[in-house]
Amino acid sequence: MSEFTPTDLRGFIAVAESGHLTDTAATLAVPQPTLTRRIRRIERALGADLFDRAGRRMTLNTRGRAFLPHARAMVTELADGTAKVARLMDPERGTVRLDFMHSLGTWLVPDLLRDYRTLHPGVDFRLHQGASLDLVDRVRADAADVALVGPRPAGVGQDLGWHQLRLQRLALAVPEDHPLAEAGPQPVDLRAAAGENFIGMLPGYGTRLLLDRLAGDTGFTPRLVFESMELTTVAGLVSAGLGVALLPLDDPYLAPHGIVLRPLDPPAHRELGLVWRAGSDPAPPVDQFRAFVMGVG
Repeated sequence: MSEFTPTDLRGFIAVAESGHLTDTAATLAVPQPTLTRRIRRIERALGADLFDRAGRRMTLNTRGRAFLPHARAMVTELADGTAKVARLMDPERGTVRLDFMHSLGTWLVPDLLRDYRTLHPGVDFRLHQGASLDLVDRVRADAADVALVGPRPAGVGQDLGWHQLRLQRLALAVPEDHPLAEAGPQPVDLRAAAGENFIGMLPGYGTRLLLDRLAGDTGFTPRLVFESMELTTVAGLVSAGLGVALLPLDDPYLAPHGIVLRPLDPPAHRELGLVWRAGSDPAPPVDQFRAFVMGVG
């Protein structure tokens, strides 16, 4: 089968709309024989004449009228695809698929996006929230370009890149009228809360991963009475006296009203950072945003 090009299709569409070969060639600024060859390539590829020719007039026949909407669709789809690739390669107009944990949606993510969009207003962001483990899986599966997560995931240095942005010291949060609150904001061993009810994040969320690991290291399994996807909910339920919790000390949007935060002893931290696929194809919009975040952090 003969092959035709997008230029051939555009020539066919122009002649179909004008009905005149010579005038169309002049409009397209090509010699008439060149335009004739373009239309002939399409007709050979389809195995059928598409025009009824009468002197200088060219009128679409039944076959031409059947093909015309598909020709227009092919040209449109090609233009759309070309534009999308161009956007992916344009750091000022491309798209960044950014995932982040729920707890970062109140401060870190808005701050980063506000500052970045001031410098690069044409960049499009596609945002997704979720549990830390799920977000890392999405990065690995190429469902996201980068993700703001914590703690540092497994696989860094292998199939994942990582840049640390914050290191938050962890504390045991207790209601202000709880016996463990009597010492005030003094450091405390997590084992002191081994027999307490815990308010925690859902499995797979960053702070829950840390609670399970730290409790396991000290020899107990937390007794969870409620699991949430929001740290603000966890803090609120602690203040209501429903249990204790593991919370970061310096989260600017976790107002410790009605609770006492006691830093863990030995010290433990919540590491927050940016994760991406190691060795991923160059994507200027993503690369530029990642460089910005790493520069800020």
